Amino acid sequence: MEQLAGGNIKVSVIMPAFNHAGWVGQALESVLKQSFGAFELIVIDDASSDATWAAIQSVRETYRDDLRLHCIRHTSNQGAPATINEALQHAQGEYIAIINSDDVWDEQRLERLLAVAETGQYDFLCTDVTLLDADSCVCETHEPHWVAWFEALKQDYASHADVIATLLRGNFLITTSNFFFHRRVYAQIGEFAELRYVHDYDYALRVLVAGFKLHFLAEEKLLGYRLHGSNTIREKPLAAIEENTRLLLNWLPCLHGLLDEQRLLGLQFQLQGLYRYTGEEWQTTVHRRLVAKEAELLPLIADRDAWIAERDQLIAALQHHLQQHQQWVADRDQWIGERDTIIEQQTALLSDRERWLQDRDGWIAERDSLIRQLQQQQSELRNSRAFRLGESLLTPLRRFRQLFVGDTLCLKN
Repeated sequence: MEQLAGGNIKVSVIMPAFNHAGWVGQALESVLKQSFGAFELIVIDDASSDATWAAIQSVRETYRDDLRLHCIRHTSNQGAPATINEALQHAQGEYIAIINSDDVWDEQRLERLLAVAETGQYDFLCTDVTLLDADSCVCETHEPHWVAWFEALKQDYASHADVIATLLRGNFLITTSNFFFHRRVYAQIGEFAELRYVHDYDYALRVLVAGFKLHFLAEEKLLGYRLHGSNTIREKPLAAIEENTRLLLNWLPCLHGLLDEQRLLGLQFQLQGLYRYTGEEWQTTVHRRLVAKEAELLPLIADRDAWIAERDQLIAALQHHLQQHQQWVADRDQWIGERDTIIEQQTALLSDRERWLQDRDGWIAERDSLIRQLQQQQSELRNSRAFRLGESLLTPLRRFRQLFVGDTLCLKN
């Protein structure tokens, strides 16, 4: 391997890193083990919240004597474009290469690109890529839509070798990890734009519009591009498509001098694809929202149905109680009717009793009056001379009678 001699830096390699603890070590190793060694490696951890910085420090400890490795750590997240721009300001090399912390390079990448650039006097180079999964396995069969899209772009380029036409058809450079360019490019077109999803595509268009010579090594897969669940481009597909569409529309006034029929067809193809993808992603988003809402509503519906069942049971119980109550009310009303009849009968009897009592009291009064009259008459009779004379005449006869009755009883005995 070539080593830095007298501080001679041929290539400045820039690596923005963010939350790639599982892959950043492999990315660093792929750079540090390049067959071409006259480079510096500027790594900037953009305030990762995982163990990315620890993984960087582990590699740094392994290569403690390698003066090519420079590590910087942000205290707050600034985003990929700002992080790359900061590294560009530190870069000292004649050429600049970028690799993201979740991608890997072939060991011959820098040596091969540098040779092609200097032989062909190219300003900007990129290569074919190998698609990797999260476990660093080739995953082209697992991502058929992505592979079909990329293969179509490569076939389009092979049919006419017009970089601008193919780039207007789609960003076949794929990623900033595929960027290798001369310092004069950076000196003229400046830093990356603050775009979340298509800052690489914007930079490539600026390179072409500025008239720089771009070359694509179509048959050489010198970059391992990792496609995984946390790729920025997969973060918000609709937002990415919108940013891409807006970028193309903003670039149209600048492209008018470069557009011919072939390039217009490429641009038309991409815009139609973006329109179709927008519809598909929107439908996917709506479907996911509906599924999420369904998952949210189904327990509520189940609770509602259970509540309705409980309510129906309660209503049935209440109806049963109501029927019992109505029967009780009917029985009560019947009892009240019978009671009122008895009361009426008792009232009639009471009325008859009152009349009887009145009759009785009248009879008693009449009898008492008659008794008093008789008593008066008896008293008058006893006090009359006739009664007293009669009593005096009858007294000897009563005594004789008593004696006679007594003697008769003695003789019988």
